[in-house]
Amino acid sequence: MTATELDAVTVTGSRIARPDYASSSPLTSVSREALRDTGTSTLEEALNQLPQLGIGANKTNAGWGGTGQATLNLRGLGAQRNLVLLDGRRLQPATTDNVVDVNAIPAALIEDVQIITGGASAVYGSDAIAGVVNVRLKEDFEGIRLDGQFARYGEGDGDTTDLAVTLGGNFADDRGNAVLSLSWSDRDGVDFMAREFFRRNPGGTDFRIQTGTYEFGANLPAQAAVDRVFAQYGAAPGRVPVSPTTYLGFNDDGTLFAANKGPFNWRGPDGQLNDTGTQLNNLNQFSLVQVPLERHGAFARVGYDVTDEVQAYGQFSWSSLSSYVAAEAGNTGINVPVANPFVPADLRTILASRANPNADFRLHKRFQEAGPRTFERDFDTWQFLAGVRGDLAAINGSWDAYASKGRLRAHEVNNGAVVIASLRNLLGAPDGGASLCAGGYDPFGLTVLSPECRTYLVAATASRTELEQEVVEANVQGGLFQLPAGELRFAAGLGWRRNSYGFQPDRLLQQGGIVGVPAKGPSHGSTRVGEAYVETLVPVLYDAPFARSLDVGLAYRYSDYDLSGGVDTYKADFTWALIEDLRVRGGYQRAVRAPSVGELYVASETESNSYGLVANGQGDQCEAGSPLRRGGNAAAIEALCLAHGIPAALLPSYIDTQRESLATRSGNTALDPETADTYTLGVVWTPDGTGLSVAADYFDIRVEDVIGTLTSAQVLASCFNQDGSNPGYSAGNFYCALIQRNADTGRIDNIYKPTFNMGSLRTSGIDAQLDWQGELGNGARLSAGTVASWVDRYEVQALKGGPAYDYAGYVGTLPTWKAVSQARYQQGPGSIGLRWRYIGAMEHSSKVLNPASTTPPVDAFSYFDLFGSWDFGTRLRLGAGINNLLDKDPPQVGGVAGVTHNSTYDIYGRQYFVALTVQL
Repeated sequence: MTATELDAVTVTGSRIARPDYASSSPLTSVSREALRDTGTSTLEEALNQLPQLGIGANKTNAGWGGTGQATLNLRGLGAQRNLVLLDGRRLQPATTDNVVDVNAIPAALIEDVQIITGGASAVYGSDAIAGVVNVRLKEDFEGIRLDGQFARYGEGDGDTTDLAVTLGGNFADDRGNAVLSLSWSDRDGVDFMAREFFRRNPGGTDFRIQTGTYEFGANLPAQAAVDRVFAQYGAAPGRVPVSPTTYLGFNDDGTLFAANKGPFNWRGPDGQLNDTGTQLNNLNQFSLVQVPLERHGAFARVGYDVTDEVQAYGQFSWSSLSSYVAAEAGNTGINVPVANPFVPADLRTILASRANPNADFRLHKRFQEAGPRTFERDFDTWQFLAGVRGDLAAINGSWDAYASKGRLRAHEVNNGAVVIASLRNLLGAPDGGASLCAGGYDPFGLTVLSPECRTYLVAATASRTELEQEVVEANVQGGLFQLPAGELRFAAGLGWRRNSYGFQPDRLLQQGGIVGVPAKGPSHGSTRVGEAYVETLVPVLYDAPFARSLDVGLAYRYSDYDLSGGVDTYKADFTWALIEDLRVRGGYQRAVRAPSVGELYVASETESNSYGLVANGQGDQCEAGSPLRRGGNAAAIEALCLAHGIPAALLPSYIDTQRESLATRSGNTALDPETADTYTLGVVWTPDGTGLSVAADYFDIRVEDVIGTLTSAQVLASCFNQDGSNPGYSAGNFYCALIQRNADTGRIDNIYKPTFNMGSLRTSGIDAQLDWQGELGNGARLSAGTVASWVDRYEVQALKGGPAYDYAGYVGTLPTWKAVSQARYQQGPGSIGLRWRYIGAMEHSSKVLNPASTTPPVDAFSYFDLFGSWDFGTRLRLGAGINNLLDKDPPQVGGVAGVTHNSTYDIYGRQYFVALTVQL
C-alpha cells in the first residue's frame, strides 16, 4: 500500500477517501474524552447537550409512553429524520419509525462521534433529512480494559452504575484481530415527589379521584333536596348550588362533600382540596421523573486478512433492555344504576329528587384500588453483519461489500388494568357484585377489594412487537484520472434493504376492554428498497490566485421503494480554500425520507395527550371562561360547540376538568415520501501556529409533505379557527371531525390523529464552533472550546396551503440561542475542567397562536459542570465530576408551580460521578 492510501480518510457526509479531505458540510466531532468528561452514563445524554440537537426520547420520559430507549433529534426535526450509523453502516432500528436506540451502542469502544447536519440522503439513503450521526468505534483493540462509572444525585437517589469489560488482540501472526466488549448498566428511578420543585405542583385538576364523584349533569336534582342533605352537615340553604357542572364527592363514612364551587364537608386528608374548589388528585405521588432500567450488552468484531489486499470481517451486537414506568390509576366516567345497593343514603335522597329519578347517574372515579398502573417493557435486540473489503491499487481506492440482519423483540406488560366488562357487571349487579366475587364492589369512598374481586376486576395486559431489518450493500471508491488541479475521485454503490414489522396485542387490548385504553388491533407489514448511487469529488483549482484549492462534490442516488416508487436524491457542494488557513464551504442537498413501517402499517394505538389550559389560549375553547367565548365571534363559537356535541343544558357553565384526553393515531399505506432541500454556507479559519480553529455555518432546511400527526393542541386550535383553519366555524371541519366528545358530558374523550402527508417544516440559523489549545510551559496545557447555535426560524405548517407558525425560541421546540462551552487545564497526569451549558430565554408556546397570552416567558438559563481526571501510569485512570454544580432547580414553565419542560432543563439537581478505567 502507498503512503497516500495509508493516510486517506473518509469524512462523515461522503464515501470518498482522500488524504487531504475536509468536510464540505457543517461537521461537529465529539471525542471519546469529551464524552467521558460529561459524566453521563448514556451517549444520548452527552450528545443532547449539543445545540444542534433538539428533544428526543430520554430518561425524563417517565410517563405512560416512556420506554427507557434514547433517541437523537437533529435540528428538532424529529428523531425519524436523522440517520444514526455505526462506522458508516446502518444499525437495527428500535422503533416502528426506524429510529435507533443510541444507548445500545457499545460505549466502551467509542472512538468519536461525527455529526453532519443537513440532508445526506444522496450519500446514505433515506432518513438522512436533518443529517447523520456516525459513531466510530476503535479499530484493532488489544488488551483487557475494565471501565466502571457510578453516579448519584445530590438528593441521594437516581443511582446509575455502568460496568464494561473489553478484551481484544491479534491472532494468526497479526493477520487477524478480535474484540469482545460486555457491558451492564443499572439506573434507579427518581420519584416525582422526591424534588422540592415538583412538590410545589398542585397535583391535578380533574374530578376523577379514588373516592369517586357524582356529576349532576342535565338530569338535575332539586335544590331543596340538596339543601336538606347538606343541612345535616351544617350548610346554609344554597351553599351547594344545583348546576349541571356541580360535583359531589363521597367521604368514606357515607357522607357527601361539595367537590367544587367552594369545597365543603371534606373529611379526607388535609390539603386535597384547594380554595377554588378544584379537586386535586395529587396524581404525582405515583409518577416518576427518571425511568429506571437495566441493560445488558455484548459486542464482538473480528477481522482477518485473507490476503494482503483482502480482509474478511464479521460483527455481532446484542442488547437487552428492561425498563419500568408508572402512571396514575386508570379513570373513567361510568353510568351507575340507582338500584346499586352501595349507593349512600344521602346520595340516594338527592338522586330521588331528579327530574328522572330512575335514570342511571354518572360516577367519575380513579381506580386506585387496582393499584397504580405500571408498564414493564423488555427489549431484546441483535444484529449480525459480515462482509469483505479490500484495496484496488489500480485506482488507488478500495471496495467493500457486506450484509447485515437484525431483529428487535419487545414485550410489554401493563399491570393495574381495570376490565370494563367486569366493572359494568359489578356496578349493575343487584347485589353489588357479591355473587360475582366475595364482598362485591363498593365504588363509593375508599374502595377495598377482596382478593377474589381483584382477580375478577383487575388484569395485566400484554403485547409483543417485532422489528427486522436486512441490508445488503456494496461500495467502491477511488480515483478516475488526473486533472490539472488533482485527482478526480469517485464513490459508487448498490444497496438493498428490507424492514418488517409485526404487532400482536392480547385479547383485552384487541377488544378495547380496558378502562381508558381504546381497542388496539394487531398489525404487520414490510418495506423494501433497491438503490444505486454515485458520488464524485472534482478538484477544480489548486495553488491559484485566491484559491489554494477549490473542490466540487456531486452525488446522485436513485431509490426504488416497493410502495413509494422511484425517488431521486442529489447534492452539489464545494470546499474553497482561499488561503491555507481560510476555507469557505457550502452546498445544496435534496433529501428524501420514505415512510417507515410504523407510519404505514401501525393499527390504531393510543396515548394520553395534554392540550393546555384555556387561560393560556389553548385547550377546549368551549369552556365558559374561554377567551373565544368572550370575543367578537362568541356566537359562532357557541354554535360550533353545540353542533360539536356539548349538551345545550351544559353549555352556559361548561368546564373541561380534564385538560387532557386520549389520542389515537394509526398508520396510512397511501403516504408519499417526504422531500427536503438543504442549503449551507460556512467559513472555517485555522490560523497556522495559533492552536485556534473557528467555524461558522449557515443552514436552511425545508421539509415538504411532512409525514406525521397533529398534536392535540393543534387539532383544537384549528377546529376553533385560532389559526384560520375553520373560518366557517363548522363542526364538519376536518379538524373538528377528529375530536370525539362524550355524549353525556360534552367533554373530549379522544382525539384522532391519523398519519398523513402534512404541510412543511422549515428551520434555519447559524452554527458556530471555536476551539483553542496552547502550551503554558512546564508541561501545562490549556484548551477551550465553544459550540453555539442561533436558530432564526422553526416554522411549522400543519396543512399544505395553510398558515405557517414560527416556534423558534418557544419552550418545547428550540431556543433561539444554545451553547456549550468548556475549558480544561492539564498538567502531567492530572486535568481539571469546567463546562458551561447555556439555554437562551424562551417564550411560552401559547403565544404562537395567541400573541396576547400573558403566560410568562422563561429567562435564559445556565448550568456549570466540574470535571477532572488523574492517570496513575498507563494502566489506571480515575475520573470524577459534579454536574449542575450550583444545584439549580429548573425554571417554572407555563405559570403553574412545579411545572417545567423536563427534557430541556435539568430537573434532578446536582449530580456526582466517579469513573475508573483499568488497562491490563
